[in-house]
Amino acid sequence: MDGSFERHGMRRAIVHIGTPRTGTTSLQRILFSRRDQLQSAGILYPDLTPASAAEPHLSHQHLGEALAGRRPARDRRELLERLDTLLRATACDTLILSYEALCLIPPSFGAPGTLGSLFARHGVTMETVMTVKPQVEYLNSSYTWRMQFLRESRMFPDFLRAELGARAFDYGRLLAPWREASRGRATIVPVRDAGDERPLVARVFAAFGLEERVSGALERADLGLVENRSPGPLAIEICRRLRASGAAPPPGTAARDVTRAVEREARARGDGAAFIGYDEDSRARLEARWREANERFAETAWATGWAARVASAPRREMNEIARRPVAAATESMIGEIMDICRRDFGITTRGRTMARLREAGERPAAALRHLHRRLRLAIPR
Repeated sequence: MDGSFERHGMRRAIVHIGTPRTGTTSLQRILFSRRDQLQSAGILYPDLTPASAAEPHLSHQHLGEALAGRRPARDRRELLERLDTLLRATACDTLILSYEALCLIPPSFGAPGTLGSLFARHGVTMETVMTVKPQVEYLNSSYTWRMQFLRESRMFPDFLRAELGARAFDYGRLLAPWREASRGRATIVPVRDAGDERPLVARVFAAFGLEERVSGALERADLGLVENRSPGPLAIEICRRLRASGAAPPPGTAARDVTRAVEREARARGDGAAFIGYDEDSRARLEARWREANERFAETAWATGWAARVASAPRREMNEIARRPVAAATESMIGEIMDICRRDFGITTRGRTMARLREAGERPAAALRHLHRRLRLAIPR
């Protein structure tokens, strides 16, 4: 599992399966923008955009969504047929697929086997690469991601309690079907390696076994590229309040457009530090919950302990605004930016009750029944 198996003299398909929020956008930006140079070096990063999509994606998200049943069946057929055609026609000996949520596709959809069988028909050997970081950092990133799409109004401790044992944090379980489809050819790359200080992108290409081959195709700055920087605590609090108020962008406006504006305005007011929702107690709870699973995973991946390979981010103080008294100046900035969102995007509110019911995961019909019961109880008889 350390990636030292023989790679020469064979056609390879390297499938980078995630996990999410582990530097994946930086890697995909490089693969996307250097596609022509990489192809000249015998490395194919295919364009797999279905006819139904408005525009290409940096990653192979369209394929991943199709394999997970989140796109029409015709898209799945179209993309698999295109991949089949590319494998038949290409002179490249190495193909790379990358989508950070491949690892989250439920095993019942059979995505690893589908790709493995397609590759095998062309004599292509499938390999899996997975990037990981400590669960508490992953949870923090997941929380900020939900905020960036206006999907969260809970404070971080409430989010942690709900997600503490989520399947997404069991790295061994996520990897298992892909490792099986790859016949054990799986390489794990920590976001921060305790024994290797090279930038993540450089270590990922090394894990691919392509470090020398890509050297002529990449610029020096590519290896240090960092995209998708986390928003700060001010931006997160504004997004939380927008969601809590039932904020809804008008038709034709994406939630992410609104939150990008929030982040710009917050940065202009000094919101520079990345949001940190966890404190030492939160960290300890996550570490305790996943310690045994992480040790088993590390032993299989690297034949060593988790801490010997996976370094934690530098310790930083929790900075969640909602959990502290809010200064008058901060409250003023929050009000200003929320007013800008209402003015520039025509933000409306749907009502706090329905927003919270959606957040709790209730289906619309169940949410309406719940609301109806509350209204009946509130009416004097």
